[in-house]
Amino acid sequence: MFLAVIALGVLIIVHELGHYVAAKLCGVHVERFSIGFGPKLWSKTRGETEYCLSAIPLGGYVKLHRMTEYEEVVEGKESQAFFNKSYYKKIVVIIAGVFFNLLFAILLFAAVLIVGYRAYSPIVGVVSEGKAADRAGFLSGDRITDVNGKYVRSWEEFLIYINEQKGVFTVEVERDGNNVVLSLLPDETNYINPLGGNEVVSEVGMSVYIESLVGGLTPYGPAEKAGIKKGDRFVSINNENIGGWQDVVRIVRASPETPLSIVMLRNGAEYHVDVTPSISGNVGKLGVISSYGDIILRDRPLAALRFGAEQTIKVTGLIYKGIWQLLSGKVSRDNIGGPILILKETANSAKDGLDSYLNFIALISINLAVLNLLPMPILDGGYVLIYTYECVTRRRISASAQTAGRMIGFALLCALMILAFYNDIMRFFNIM
Repeated sequence: MFLAVIALGVLIIVHELGHYVAAKLCGVHVERFSIGFGPKLWSKTRGETEYCLSAIPLGGYVKLHRMTEYEEVVEGKESQAFFNKSYYKKIVVIIAGVFFNLLFAILLFAAVLIVGYRAYSPIVGVVSEGKAADRAGFLSGDRITDVNGKYVRSWEEFLIYINEQKGVFTVEVERDGNNVVLSLLPDETNYINPLGGNEVVSEVGMSVYIESLVGGLTPYGPAEKAGIKKGDRFVSINNENIGGWQDVVRIVRASPETPLSIVMLRNGAEYHVDVTPSISGNVGKLGVISSYGDIILRDRPLAALRFGAEQTIKVTGLIYKGIWQLLSGKVSRDNIGGPILILKETANSAKDGLDSYLNFIALISINLAVLNLLPMPILDGGYVLIYTYECVTRRRISASAQTAGRMIGFALLCALMILAFYNDIMRFFNIM
């Protein structure tokens, strides 16, 4: 939970730092830089700016001198008033927070690739009978080394190569110490993504080999109650040797509410445990999660930055698509999450390793950027809309209209937060 709070605090600082830096560069006087809202818990004035930490850690703000013409004039500061700056400088200051959040996401995605990230070795696990991989001659245990002349480092890279283009692929595999060249023509299948959209994806009909290592446990599940721990390895179930995670899944799913005699390996020593899987949808559930990745990969800085930029653009597009589908009713409002969900998921990602933690912070940073660009009064997007209207029409929006707009925007934001908190609470008590 501490790491989750730190992550949210860093994202708030990054966003407000964007406004602060842009304001300074555009000659705008910054009166206050605050992390959090409400009563001040700590403050210190350096130069002409007051820096403070406030009681409500759900955001932050940068107070610029004279945001509107209706605010009090301070002698000697008129040339540094935000209100007096050109349209373009106003827009730069307003969207700088969003820009910093997106830039921060790019750097986080890149950092993961540079420092090292977990991936699966490109080893074939199960080959589905009659599917593309089976027709091509793939066998369980094959190590994929090359696709169309491109060296393959991981299973994830193999899937990326396959989905980059259509047609027949020349795939080289290592099998029993020999190199074998296969021709693979993937099947095409319709895939309904999490946003409800239909996509055509390539399907090869084989899965990656995953070692039988416990990567996590479902709280209060059969495995945890039986004493199985993260890092333990399945050796056998009902005297059947376990070759990989797919064997664990196959046996457990076929054994709902049936006692299983399991041999596990912990710290080099075997131990025996009897576990009865629970039933869920007519299949057995043991409450164990496979480990993610058995190798660590690293990329060069330039390639990592390019990936970070591409990933940020991709995620931003998906979020906007999700918002549109939410507004149009194609996606349930139950998918909206608030601070409780963010804290929970951030804490979970931290448990899964540094790469997972940094990736999740990057996703939240992009979400924060997109949220702030919504054309809603009191958000950055609302101010962009106001200043653009004034620039095009050459007319000022009255003080009463701005006040009414802020009140409406605040009410809408509060309604959204209430819905998010409600969904969080429902999830917490497993009511939804």
